[in-house]
Amino acid sequence: MRKFPTRTLLVLATVFMFSIVGAAFGAETEVQKLQNQIRALQDEVKKAGDAYSAAYWALDATRVEIAEIDRQIAAEESELASASALLGERVAEMYRSGSAEYLRILLSSDDLNDVFMRLEFMERVSSQDAQVIEDIKRIRADLTAKRAGLEELRLRQNEEAERLKADADRIEAELKAQQTEYDRLQRQLAAAIAAEKARTGSTSARVGPNGMVFPVNGPHYYQDTWGAARSGGRTHKGTDIMAKEGVPCVAVLSGTVRAKSNSLGGLTIWLTADNGWAFYYAHLSRYQVTSGRVQAGQVIGYVGSTGNASASAPHLHFEIHPNGGAAVNPYPYLRQMQ
Repeated sequence: MRKFPTRTLLVLATVFMFSIVGAAFGAETEVQKLQNQIRALQDEVKKAGDAYSAAYWALDATRVEIAEIDRQIAAEESELASASALLGERVAEMYRSGSAEYLRILLSSDDLNDVFMRLEFMERVSSQDAQVIEDIKRIRADLTAKRAGLEELRLRQNEEAERLKADADRIEAELKAQQTEYDRLQRQLAAAIAAEKARTGSTSARVGPNGMVFPVNGPHYYQDTWGAARSGGRTHKGTDIMAKEGVPCVAVLSGTVRAKSNSLGGLTIWLTADNGWAFYYAHLSRYQVTSGRVQAGQVIGYVGSTGNASASAPHLHFEIHPNGGAAVNPYPYLRQMQ
């Protein structure tokens, strides 16, 4: 039997121990495995939803463009009315005074200087009238072009809306199909986290920044639309998380909530977390909690389309206000929560 030097045996033992430790540290826990399965499920949903989300925001941009052209047309119609009224007054004045009759000016003048003065006056008046007439022609031509462009935009909007409705039905079916699997994995994940904590006193589960929990508890998809133009000159100050109507929305952090409603956001909730940050949930279909204290991950409402949201595109409009101040882009935070 071959004998190995003591140093060689020590080296082999050390390598063996490190390989065991490395395997232990490198092994994926049950919790991490389930989280990766949920993430893979979400990636499938995202692939299906990205094209729809892009079309949804393109349609919204068309709505904003139509609203702006409507505003411009109204302003030019007002300008046209004023110019037309001014021209009408000038015509009536000239008719009453008969000042357009140059021959009468010549015959009624006392001397040559008087003739020149009256003719100069008429030229100036005619110049002003000519400018008003040119303004009216310009405004009318511009209005004709804008109205034609508006009609084209509205036709395009109708076509986009029809395509979007077909896509919405397809996405709705896919989200519904994924919900059962999502719920099953979430139940398994909760049980695995509880078992891991009981065994080790901690968990290997990935958590969001400062322990934030993702606000929509179901299959969903979203894009970075921070700053996108909205009607009325507004810009988008949050992230729209598209999901099936009725999917639970949860508190991202522990804190207190208060429910409110308004014409834009519909049914809304403000969550003020214990760390001072505020979170805004809008377009909810109904409330689970309307006031009082909640824990991170607790259901507080459900995804919907109340307010100015489209019924064919239920979603949660979600905002983050650090320390209760101005809104910041939620997108990078949401990505870290998953």
